[in-house]
Amino acid sequence: MPRTAKKLDFDDVTALVSILNAISVQTKKAPLTKPQVAETTGLATPQVTASYKTLLKMELATQIAAPADMPQKGVYLKINAKGKAYCKAYGVLFA
Repeated sequence: MPRTAKKLDFDDVTALVSILNAISVQTKKAPLTKPQVAETTGLATPQVTASYKTLLKMELATQIAAPADMPQKGVYLKINAKGKAYCKAYGVLFA
């Protein structure tokens, strides 16, 4: 029997947007590691990990290869146009 998708609540959406904003700030610089994202956003590491999975499933971000000077272990994300629109819509609705 297929599982039903969990609906996102306001806290989940807020976490996703804060992670997307942290990722988008760093696009010109080196990408952030998961611990850096957790530190920047103030979210717990397990919540960041779950949000990363959600961002990839929703296609709001794409996984990129680790740069040469960064640890090769880990997940690095880049925000998509769909993710930018998601952040903009959140800002319009809740600003």
